[in-house]
Amino acid sequence: MVELAKALSSSPGVYRVDLLTRQILAPNFDRSYGEPAELLVPTTGKNSKQERGENSGAYIIRIPFGPKDKYLAKEQLWPFIQEFVDGALSHIVRMSKAIGEEIGFRHPVWPAVIHGHYASAGIAAALLSGSLNLPMAFTGHFLGKDKLEGLLKQGRQTREQINMTYKIMCRIEAEELSLDASEIVIASTRQEIEEQWNLYDGFEVILARKLRARVKRGANCYGRFMPRMVVSTHILLPSCSNFDHCKYIISRQLAQDVIAPIVCCCFDFLL
Repeated sequence: MVELAKALSSSPGVYRVDLLTRQILAPNFDRSYGEPAELLVPTTGKNSKQERGENSGAYIIRIPFGPKDKYLAKEQLWPFIQEFVDGALSHIVRMSKAIGEEIGFRHPVWPAVIHGHYASAGIAAALLSGSLNLPMAFTGHFLGKDKLEGLLKQGRQTREQINMTYKIMCRIEAEELSLDASEIVIASTRQEIEEQWNLYDGFEVILARKLRARVKRGANCYGRFMPRMVVSTHILLPSCSNFDHCKYIISRQLAQDVIAPIVCCCFDFLL
């Protein structure tokens, strides 16, 4: 995620990338996890602050939500998602105004896209996207329905026990809502699209192909919509130095001379 944020910030037309996650002030964690903002080292000098403004670049923004003094596993975050969304919304509004003033615009410069990672941050991104009327991208990484089927096949736990342990139904519902809110979904493999996402109510492989064909012909889809599904092998490889495909997917709508921020939400692992 950190390498992806740095790579995106070096893309033409991208002024700033904010990687939003959870602030942790627990005494047994490094102090860096409690820092509200952290400037990431740029991958190149292309977007240096000498060439851009003070607020340009790639940042980790840690939003306080949930208990401040302890780490929570991802299964424990669900009751606090709205608290994160409120804090993230305040940050985005404040930063959009600051960037607008910094570059000489008379209005806020809003993010070009909200990119959610994993189910919990996906639903947060969907709420932010809806509140701000901004396009959303989503990367599910490990999908709940596929995990549920795998655990049931093992026969060690009932559906109720699995849900108690993994909060799997919250996860699946969040993935369904993220799917509905997204304009584009980035998958790690073709198998994820055709076999895993195909389990969800909001996506069906054959119908999605028919809808894309109708759109290309300019035919009426009668209100039916499914997000575009694309495969990016680099999205799961933080050590990989080539993020060109993922950068294209996320920022393809930007013109070369557009100054636009990007917001990524992820709090299923420590940043």
